[in-house]
Amino acid sequence: MSKDDLEQKNKKTVRVLLLLVFVMFLFAVALIPLYDILCEITGINGKTRQSSADLNYEVDLERNITVEFITSASAGTGLEFKALSYAIKAHPGEVVTMRYRVTNKTNKRMVARANSSITPGPAAGYVKNTKCFCFEDQVFAAGETKHLEVQLVVNPALPDSYKRLTFGLTFFDITKNK
Repeated sequence: MSKDDLEQKNKKTVRVLLLLVFVMFLFAVALIPLYDILCEITGINGKTRQSSADLNYEVDLERNITVEFITSASAGTGLEFKALSYAIKAHPGEVVTMRYRVTNKTNKRMVARANSSITPGPAAGYVKNTKCFCFEDQVFAAGETKHLEVQLVVNPALPDSYKRLTFGLTFFDITKNK
């Protein structure tokens, strides 16, 4: 094999590898919306729907469901984030309201966004957020405390095997993105 043949082979290998890297990058970018679509179809990610349409449920007074509220803030945000109560008992079809206290413990202005989830995941399709501060970015002045609110409705069609749901919210600092 001559030096020119070897050089041509190396160039071809480099082009194939660069193409492979490009295709992998495109796949990774496409994976984000595909993941959201898959989660919406299957309900496996625990994401709640953000629609308040068709919420005229008849309250099922025969059943009680415990809705637990957990909070967290991603590392380094400097936010103190707490639900004012750990859990609420409610009847399916009844509006559940939870209040939260969020304090910016830093000495700088911060823009943050909360992401919500429901566990167990298959129950997420039966829970509707009718009001949530997680639908919009939240701006916190240095040292500011805000009192925020979430309202949920659990569809009475939720299978009887679900007695306890956990509604989680996590705040992320998105100041650099704004």
